[in-house]
Amino acid sequence: MTWAIEPLPVDGALFEGAIAVYGEAFTRPPYSDPDRGREVRKRIREQHLQRAGFRLVGAVHDDQRVIAMAYGYHGAGGQWWHDTVCARVSRADRERWFSDSYEVVEVAVAPAFQSLGVGWAVVTALLEGRPESTAVLSTRTDSRAHILYGRLGFQVITEMRFALNGYPFYVMGKRLNLDPGAT
Repeated sequence: MTWAIEPLPVDGALFEGAIAVYGEAFTRPPYSDPDRGREVRKRIREQHLQRAGFRLVGAVHDDQRVIAMAYGYHGAGGQWWHDTVCARVSRADRERWFSDSYEVVEVAVAPAFQSLGVGWAVVTALLEGRPESTAVLSTRTDSRAHILYGRLGFQVITEMRFALNGYPFYVMGKRLNLDPGAT
């Protein structure tokens, strides 16, 4: 079995394959959300595609099946997630993590390909060459995704809920483009 990481278009068979992988990954526990694929397609096309730094990458199997996807963009004020998290963290954390950040918005790996290094590869490709000083994301505390992100160098910035009775999330960050002498 071989696969390669490549940029994905926002229409056509590979895009639909990425949406299908996303839907498949998020219909299973702990998420169990059958409408997530439709929602992410709409968000990409109607909002996220126009944001600075938008990038969509995927792991494409040698039979042209998308087996994983990840996308993100430059974080900025006026974006819901960015503003919501910034309102909940300290001024120091806002400056350190969110003043020049790349937001890893979604990552999904087909269940049959999880724990094989595919998620690591798509996140690494997504962040490759990014000029921002940090990468940030959120992930539910009851999923195993935070383990992958920790292996990639992300650390927990805070834990929060985006809705009053919603699930708790880890908000995580990773320094990018550090000077060799920086800490």
